Amino acid sequence: MSDIGMILKKSRNKANMSVKQISDILTQEGFKASESTIYSWENGNSQPTPGALLIMCGEYGITDVLATFGYGGYKDDGSIQLNINEIDLVEKYRTLDTHGKDMVSMVLNKEAERMKELESIPPSTVIDIQPHLEVNAAHARTDIEPTDEDQAHDDAIMNDDSEWE
Repeated sequence: MSDIGMILKKSRNKANMSVKQISDILTQEGFKASESTIYSWENGNSQPTPGALLIMCGEYGITDVLATFGYGGYKDDGSIQLNINEIDLVEKYRTLDTHGKDMVSMVLNKEAERMKELESIPPSTVIDIQPHLEVNAAHARTDIEPTDEDQAHDDAIMNDDSEWE
C-alpha cells in the first residue's frame, strides 16, 4: 500500500490546488480541515476521515480511489484480496448448479479471449461498443403511410391474445 499522505499531496499538486483551497472546500462541506490539518494528513501524521478523503479525491480528479491508494486486488503476500462486489459474485456462483457454473465459465472464457484480442489492437482502432437498443417492434413505421387496411391488420395482431392463453 502506498503512503496516503504522499499520494494526497501529489494529487493536490497535480490538480493545481493550494492547501488553503482544499481546506476551504472541506470546511464548507462541514469537515474540520484547517490548513495545518491538511499538512498533517499530507505528512502522514494523521489521516482524513473517509468522507473528507472522498471529497478530496473528487476535487483532485481521482476516479479510481482504490487503485490510486495502492489497492490492486492482492495482499502483501501475493494472495487475492476480493472486494465486496467480487465476494458477492463468488457467493452467487456457489449457489449455481452444474449447468449454471458451466454457463458462467463459458462467458468468462469468451470475454477473457475477447479482452486478450483487444490488447493486441492499437488503442486508436478500438471502438468501445455500448449498444443502446430501443425495441421498435411494436411501433408504427414512420417511413411509409399505412393504409386503413394495414392499420386494421396491425391492430388485430396487437389485440390478439389467443397465443398467450
